Amino acid sequence: MHLLEVNDPANWEIFQLKQPWTQFTQSWAWGEFRRSLGYPVRRFALADDSGDWLCAVQGEYRKKILGLGYWYASRGPVISPKVSRENYRALISHLISLMAEKGRLPRSLFWRFEPVVRVESQTRDLSPRFIRSLSLDPSSTNLLDLTQSEEQLLSRMHEKTRYNIKIATRHGVKTRVTSHPADIDQFLKLMRETETRAGFVQHSSNYIYKTLQTLAAAKMARLRVAELNGAMLAANFEIVYGQTLTYLYGASSHLVRQAMAPYALHWDAIRAAKQEGNKIYDFWGVNPANISSPLYKKSWEGITRFKNGWGGKQVDLIGTWDLPMNMTLYNLIFMRRMLSGRG
Repeated sequence: MHLLEVNDPANWEIFQLKQPWTQFTQSWAWGEFRRSLGYPVRRFALADDSGDWLCAVQGEYRKKILGLGYWYASRGPVISPKVSRENYRALISHLISLMAEKGRLPRSLFWRFEPVVRVESQTRDLSPRFIRSLSLDPSSTNLLDLTQSEEQLLSRMHEKTRYNIKIATRHGVKTRVTSHPADIDQFLKLMRETETRAGFVQHSSNYIYKTLQTLAAAKMARLRVAELNGAMLAANFEIVYGQTLTYLYGASSHLVRQAMAPYALHWDAIRAAKQEGNKIYDFWGVNPANISSPLYKKSWEGITRFKNGWGGKQVDLIGTWDLPMNMTLYNLIFMRRMLSGRG
């Protein structure tokens, strides 16, 4: 096996788009977006002797202290479907050892990875050198199989979800896709309202606006809104990459909640995604199936019930992990964080 640094977007996208469940945060466009925000971005692939890629990782460098920082791979590395589960640990270890060779990358305090590896047993898929970190991207999601017919999709939903779709139709809720600046501004206002009401923190409005603007230019992002009598009641920020549509952000108004606008919105998005030939509708973030998991969040219980009501499949990934390059400095950094009350 040998390591390649990838500077060709065509080869990178060929590998990523072969994945049955594509990760937009490992797309070339996402890396360029992060680079536009000032983060150095590098991409590597581990290939076998015949040149076939076994795994690939896109990482960004984030500054920390003492002139050093860490490399972060959002939902990476991505492993080829042809690699067997029992080889994951050795493959990831080999990838990292080659990346760590002197002079290949700037010195870092640690590397933070989020391997696209599902929790399937108590077997540890990473070496003992890795330390579990707080999740940055959601480690659990709900994936809806879009290859089903509309009748099958409806039959597998929770009965309350089906009922609320009908309620939205009776109220006359209308949906549309938009990129108009006034619609985006209204969506961002709804985001702030939703954040306050639900009690969780989202990215800043400026960051979300730039994400939508940049990925829309790459034909990956769009805004879908639900309205009643011309008033925006709900909106979704969607990302389409490969054959996966990801529901990245959602917002809703506290007004006319009886119209069930979010249900009309998702049902329209699901049907549109099917018509476009997508195979997966990714709800992006839910609680782990195991309530005793350290990644379980009480504040996510409501949104998890909503997302699970659509009848998809719960998928739990192994989460976010750190590999310290200097254990003394790593412990010092996170001891300071705990003492400052930031966990």
